[in-house]
Amino acid sequence: MTPDLLALKRATAEMVKGVGGVEAAASFCRVGKSTLSDAQNMNKDDCFVALDVIADLEPLARSREGWPHVTRNLCQIMGGTFVALPDAPATREDLLSLLASLTKELSEVTAAVCTGLADNNFDQTDARKTLTEVDDAIRVAAAMRAALQTIVES
Repeated sequence: MTPDLLALKRATAEMVKGVGGVEAAASFCRVGKSTLSDAQNMNKDDCFVALDVIADLEPLARSREGWPHVTRNLCQIMGGTFVALPDAPATREDLLSLLASLTKELSEVTAAVCTGLADNNFDQTDARKTLTEVDDAIRVAAAMRAALQTIVES
């Protein structure tokens, strides 16, 4: 099994745990416990959950860290990243707040890169720290984009 498919199995397992396990998850979707167990079993390389099952279960696993587990993993496999968008329409104050947050986050990215390069050895630890900061900046930028899109569509 490819690393991407193994990661998808792990993401499925996290989603199912977030719902409360296979028995609980089976009560919220059209498949049974054995299908859900097989979908997260690393030795079953031909069994994965269907999209409608993901759509049923993933919202219920929202409180588990890494949510949405399967969707986030699929985004990574496709070369992208998952960013949740805000629900509410933007106000003037929202735009100013988002601009301030985005500026702060980009400043933190700059600081992480500069700190990592200071010793002329940008290593995995530096990269992990910078990735965290970049992810924060992407999240804020996506929220700002969504806010602007609500204005365009109004």
